[in-house]
Amino acid sequence: MTRTHFAEGQVLFREGDPPDSVFRVLSGAVEILREIDGKPILLGTVGAGQFIGEMGVVENRPRSATARAASDVEVEILSPTEFFDQIAGSPRAARELIQRLSQRLREADDRIVNDERRSGRAHENRKDANNQTAVVSVNDAFIAAKEPWLQRQFHTPLRLGDLSFVVGRGTVAGEELPPLEPDLKLDDTAPFRLSRNHFTIEKRDGSYHVRDLCSTLGTIVNGEPIGDHFPADDALLRAGENEVIAGGVDSPFVFSVFIA
Repeated sequence: MTRTHFAEGQVLFREGDPPDSVFRVLSGAVEILREIDGKPILLGTVGAGQFIGEMGVVENRPRSATARAASDVEVEILSPTEFFDQIAGSPRAARELIQRLSQRLREADDRIVNDERRSGRAHENRKDANNQTAVVSVNDAFIAAKEPWLQRQFHTPLRLGDLSFVVGRGTVAGEELPPLEPDLKLDDTAPFRLSRNHFTIEKRDGSYHVRDLCSTLGTIVNGEPIGDHFPADDALLRAGENEVIAGGVDSPFVFSVFIA
C-alpha cells in the first residue's frame, strides 16, 4: 500500500487499462470520464473516503472509465491482494463492499420483476405523439424538461404512475432495439449522451426512485451520480422538485421530477 499525490489534470488510470490496483481517495476529488467517439464525457466526481477501481478488481475486468484528478489529490494505492486483505481484515470495509454488491443484486432482482410486470400490463390511457408517451395516473408526480433545449423536444410535463417509467433515446441505423420500450423517447446525436434505455422512475413502497439502467454515461440525481461507475445505481426522490441529469454533468438532458 502506497500513498501517491496526483496534480490536477493527471490521470490515475484510463478506460481499458488492466485492473491492477484499487485507489482510496484521501483528499481532493477525482473525475470519472468515459470516451465516446474520441470525446471525453464527464460522468461525475468521487470524493475523499471513497474507493475507485474496486469493481474492476473484484470482477477482474478492464477499467470501464478513466479517472482523472479534478484537483490536487492524495490517494492510497492498493494492489488486488492488499485490497482483498483489507476487506478480510476490516469489518467496516467489508460491510461497505457487501452493501454495494448487495444493492446491485437487489436492483437486478427489481429490474427482472419490473420487466415482467411491464410485459404483462399496459399503461393506462397512453398517448403517443412525436415519440412521446404520457401516462395518466392518480399519483401527483410528473417529469418535465428543465432546460430550454430539452423543452423543444417535449413541452408538457408527463405524469408518473405506479409502473416504471423508462426514459431513453430512439435507435439509429445498425442498432438493436433496447430491452425496454421507452415511455419517453428522445432524440440525440453522436456522440450520444442518452442511452437507448437510460434511466427509469419507479414507485416502490410508496416512494419514487430513479434507477440507472446500466447506461453508458450514468445519471445524476440531485447532484449525486448513480450508475455502473458509481457506488449506487438507485436514488430516492424527495418531496418537491428533483433534478435528474442523464449523460454527465454538462449533458443537455436535464429533467425536473416533481413529487407531491
